[in-house]
Amino acid sequence: MFLTHRPSWLCRFGLMMSLAGALIASPSTAQTSDPNQLRAAIVFNVLRFVEFPIEQGGTIEFCVAAEAPENAALRSLSGRRAGARPVLVRTIRGGSYGGCDVVFLSSADSDQIERASGRGRLLIGNGRSFIDNGGAVGLVQNGSQVRFQLNLRAASQSKVVISSRLIRLASKVTR
Repeated sequence: MFLTHRPSWLCRFGLMMSLAGALIASPSTAQTSDPNQLRAAIVFNVLRFVEFPIEQGGTIEFCVAAEAPENAALRSLSGRRAGARPVLVRTIRGGSYGGCDVVFLSSADSDQIERASGRGRLLIGNGRSFIDNGGAVGLVQNGSQVRFQLNLRAASQSKVVISSRLIRLASKVTR
């Protein structure tokens, strides 16, 4: 019995270490010092722990603005699988968000975030104020490190579910 029953803290610790490893280690991107590649690696791993509304089967349509500095790094996610769904990265111009499941707004104010919001659409962007302005996932750079923050209210309003495993790793969570 002793060998088959693990203390719950040990299981939680193991789960946290596995998830932390998954978020940190992404092939060919985690070892780079390029902040745009680090952001792309974090974004991809965030997508693995997000559930979109059930009617949104098939491909995850990931939209990024043409002028975003992260555009090239994020386009490298195209063709990868986030869970069971392949990711297709599209470059958009002029704020045409139709058909997008995920929108990456490099930097955005609350008006731009509101225009990009929609049912089943996850909004990801940069800066400490991104989640405060209504975005769901904010990427914040501290020195050479990039961390993510979550706005669960914004995700819920979009009918997007963020895994509790991801929530535990966020540097800031707004409910």
